[in-house]
Amino acid sequence: MEKSKEILKQYWGFEQFRPLQETIIDDSIYGFDVLALLPTGGGKSICFQVPGIAREGITIVISPLIALMQDQVSNLEKRGIKAKAIVSGMSYREIDITLDNARFGGIEFLYTSPERICSKLFQERFKLMNVGLIVVDEAHCISEWGHDFRPSFLEIATLRRFHPDVPIIALTATATEVVREDIIKQLHLKKPKLHEASFERKNLSYEAYLSENKLSKILNHCKSNSGDCGIIYCQTRKSVKDIARILHANHISVGVYHGGMSKEDREVMLNYWMSGKTLVMVATNAFGMGIDKPNVRYVLHYEFPPSLEAYFQEAGRAGRDGENSKAIVYWEKADLDDLRKRFEMKFPPIEKVKLTYRALCNFLKIAIGSGKDETYNFEIKKLCEAFNLDILETYNSFKILELNNDLSFTDGVFHPTKMKYTVGNRELYNFQIKHEKFIGLTTLLSRSYSGIFEQYYEVNENEFCKRLSINPSELEKQIKELEKYGIIEVSWKSSLPSVTLLHERLPDDYLSIAPDVYANRKKFAETKLEAALSYLTENKCRNVQLLSYFGQESETCGTCDVCLSKDLIPNALENTKIRLLDYLKLTRTYADCKKYSAVPEEIFKQALRELLLAELILENDGKFDLKHQ
Repeated sequence: MEKSKEILKQYWGFEQFRPLQETIIDDSIYGFDVLALLPTGGGKSICFQVPGIAREGITIVISPLIALMQDQVSNLEKRGIKAKAIVSGMSYREIDITLDNARFGGIEFLYTSPERICSKLFQERFKLMNVGLIVVDEAHCISEWGHDFRPSFLEIATLRRFHPDVPIIALTATATEVVREDIIKQLHLKKPKLHEASFERKNLSYEAYLSENKLSKILNHCKSNSGDCGIIYCQTRKSVKDIARILHANHISVGVYHGGMSKEDREVMLNYWMSGKTLVMVATNAFGMGIDKPNVRYVLHYEFPPSLEAYFQEAGRAGRDGENSKAIVYWEKADLDDLRKRFEMKFPPIEKVKLTYRALCNFLKIAIGSGKDETYNFEIKKLCEAFNLDILETYNSFKILELNNDLSFTDGVFHPTKMKYTVGNRELYNFQIKHEKFIGLTTLLSRSYSGIFEQYYEVNENEFCKRLSINPSELEKQIKELEKYGIIEVSWKSSLPSVTLLHERLPDDYLSIAPDVYANRKKFAETKLEAALSYLTENKCRNVQLLSYFGQESETCGTCDVCLSKDLIPNALENTKIRLLDYLKLTRTYADCKKYSAVPEEIFKQALRELLLAELILENDGKFDLKHQ
């Protein structure tokens, strides 16, 4: 469809879509419900942003990932597209203004979490909006059989009552057959167009090795591939720090990335890695959203994630440029027990979950019957110290309470300071006459943000200090005084974790945990754990195992560790010969061929030797060609 290509060219500068994108986009533009399964790096955002621009009315994007929402809003705004996000940390008034702008056409894309759409405020405004498209990102979260089930996602279907003819596009990177069917059912999709990309990555070799010392194996791999870009995934921040320290001691260019770092430090680390100043990133799963570096040659796992969905997403960050790459797990026998222990920690006893809820409310001084829709910033460590709680159990209890629709919990996501005038121009002028010391700040606010009398704006405190020639403490003091005088409303910056109560604080005996949130979910999570354990221990092609898990079929890959084991070496040899014949349609060096083959050196040498003896290829001055060339 020409319209979608024109939009792609105008806003993104691309001439062509990736495979499947155009058909997904055109189905959405024509008003069909769509379920799209695109693996990590498949260009999901384009699939709803283009039809969102093409269709008349606002596009509502529902996503559970706050950082990704903020990133996409920023990217859209840079392209001249009006976008806003409703996230935790915003005041009631700020949300109210944003929804009004959405209602009256001042926003083209409105991003929000599934928890927010449950609120009466959102639903009342949504009824009045001219909605063109509803987008459900990470749609597997709507299914209790998905790996990140969020009960609040179930509320999305209620939006259809208000706008029954507005199409829905649901997108996910990983979904089994059961999850796909559940997405269609829970979202009430009407005869949806199903688009499923193949999850097979022919250039990516999946490997898993039992080792007596996995740290030594990782170190050797990094040394042997010293010029390559890579990622090493861990499950804990401690592991990240330990591995990074050892790699650094061995003169390997390494960075670290985990949720405990400040936003500024994470950005520095990411920029260094993206620009090539740092080659290896050691990270937790916090390193994932929006990471799209094409030349990652390997992804190593020091600790295996709890599900194949998570592993597939993390491993899939290698080789996005189409060049041969590796996804390798190094594991020791003790890791199998650690996986089971981590599984148990994810499901603290129900009484412990209830105790955590009570402790949180007491810590934040929330009285019974109050707290609904209020957001609180707090330090988990201080909460745990005050009530003698285990940090990991507390964190997982928050996740269960979130699934139970009692609260919305976010890790430390940075929220900048935002301000809005609560008075009009005349009142502000009268205030300035009586309080001259505030003239500089109030004038700067008015001139910098013409719409600050109607909506909140992010304020760069450092820039304001420079322009007003004052220090940060003086600026903060003036802002607090203006707030006290009732001249401005302020949403203060924070990088602390935050929690939003989704209903009034319940009496201790009234809190109940739904079976779908705990018992059923725990049982299904156990099946995922067993699949993860089988992936490591079964003597079966890794590629076949992964694709089978997601309901797709595949031939044995011929490049994974299982396929290259003694019983399957003949297949590996033949596969290598076939791949080399295709590769040598152009003249290549010995080094090029060796790297492309991605098999052990003895198999590569044998394949090359047999092709030369069969006179299928020719060698000339250390370079190789097909014979007919």
